[in-house]
Amino acid sequence: MWRSVFNYLAYRKHRLVEKKYVTVLVYVTMGIFWFFWFNMNFSDPVKVALPMWFRCLGLLMFVAGVSLFVVAHRGMRGFEEKGRLATTGVYAKIRNPMYLGFIVWVIGLPLFLESMLTLASAVFWISHFLYWKSLEEKKLEQKFSEYRDYKRRTWF
Repeated sequence: MWRSVFNYLAYRKHRLVEKKYVTVLVYVTMGIFWFFWFNMNFSDPVKVALPMWFRCLGLLMFVAGVSLFVVAHRGMRGFEEKGRLATTGVYAKIRNPMYLGFIVWVIGLPLFLESMLTLASAVFWISHFLYWKSLEEKKLEQKFSEYRDYKRRTWF
């Protein structure tokens, strides 16, 4: 939620976003939320016995989501510093592979660990990822003239 507020303020070009302590506070808070979400998977009070194949699918989704995030993060290197749009590697097919990786990740791990309350929390996370994605795409459309064409030829 903090990041959603932060992204909204950044989109509106609010002066608070320029303050380093605000950015640090947002990312520290996000780290804490991720830590608790991850631990919630193991201590979820609502466990449901799922078939082994379904749990394996969850593990596969988790690994795929984390891998996609890592590959996308590494593929972004150099583009931000140079002020260029990343359109190679995984970005040649998927506009927002890090967000997609997160979405697959927050569904996969709870399925693997049979953590249904944590899986239900994926609705919260996914809605925020999609909101961040929409604000980010608006910003990129303003910044890069070629973004609309890039958007047409890529997915998500």
